[in-house]
Amino acid sequence: MKSLVTSLSTQQLILRFFDLEAHIQSDSRTCLDLFASMYRRFQAIPERSPVQPPIEFEVQTRPDAAWGAPRMVLNGCEWSLHDQRLIEDGYVYEILMNAVLAGVRSHFLIHAGVVSYDDQGILLAADSRHGKTTLTAELVRRGCAFLSDDVAALGRADRRVHPFPRSLRLRPGTLDLLGCSELAVGAPFWIGKAILDTEELRPYSLGEAVAISHIIILHDPAVTWEDMVGSSERELGVLVDRVDTGFLTAVRRIDGVTEMHTDIDRGYPLLRLRTARRAAVLAQVEALCQAQQIWVLDIIKRRESHPKFNRPARLETIPTSKAIVELLRRFQGGYSSALLHEELEGSSVHLFRELAALIGQAKCYRLSVGPLHEMADLVCGMVNA
Repeated sequence: MKSLVTSLSTQQLILRFFDLEAHIQSDSRTCLDLFASMYRRFQAIPERSPVQPPIEFEVQTRPDAAWGAPRMVLNGCEWSLHDQRLIEDGYVYEILMNAVLAGVRSHFLIHAGVVSYDDQGILLAADSRHGKTTLTAELVRRGCAFLSDDVAALGRADRRVHPFPRSLRLRPGTLDLLGCSELAVGAPFWIGKAILDTEELRPYSLGEAVAISHIIILHDPAVTWEDMVGSSERELGVLVDRVDTGFLTAVRRIDGVTEMHTDIDRGYPLLRLRTARRAAVLAQVEALCQAQQIWVLDIIKRRESHPKFNRPARLETIPTSKAIVELLRRFQGGYSSALLHEELEGSSVHLFRELAALIGQAKCYRLSVGPLHEMADLVCGMVNA
């Protein structure tokens, strides 16, 4: 693959995400090329100026660099890379993308896959390991156009869903399931997943902006709706790069935290908090992390189960209000979103109304997950009905 890095001397990569640019620099060509392989379709167009000031991001990986230790700089704020795994595991990329997703204002961004067929936009929202990317890839293989396997970008101006064509990241087992394991040969890998462009699955499969016609929430049939909503006091998980006694004591003292446990997840500390005030508690945890230069690597808003895919797949209609609640739970940018705070006055009510207006008259469904071919058959039957 041709490198997208703009200059060997500066080692800079410039990407455009709707109304926001990201300017990325590093002393590591490997870091830049890996990021470029995932976001190769987001190259900035020189004649089109971004609406907002760009995000400035720099990663210095060598201990003998000017700082004397590996560092990351995001919009002028310096962070030490205390653990080399933060680079190797890809969390530096995730931190940049979290800043990008939180900064975009022109589009309402939701964590979901998107395909289209016959001018019908289809959103596929799901929790981790529920088959969203696999189903997206299978639908593309069957003839749907690909818009994204990760971010549904709802245009606030035209009320259409736009492509967010990050490269697919597929496990070897997923490629086997799709019947295209040969695509892993020679592909770059990131955290155990092959990085593939959608057109490697099917040529000319990249789609264009389209109206939103169907919203599908992938659901584990072993979990009831009541389990999903939970009690008034719910669990909040915060994955961080490190902890110490003082930090843990400060978290325990946050008003609204009734219980806290620490686990290890993916090799990093995971704070499991019980609280009825998740938004307020999370904001305080993030403030503590920023003050102590502790990285927030992931936020888990409830304990997730992984379905077994051994039950029959079933598609049923659900009220639009339930679909909106599920989509809002996957709102990208979260509590740091510029769209939320600077466009919608920080109001969750305004956020709900904005999303309701964007999805319009889309039909909403819950898909109880099962074997891949059954799920794909149900979706194809729905759009052809």
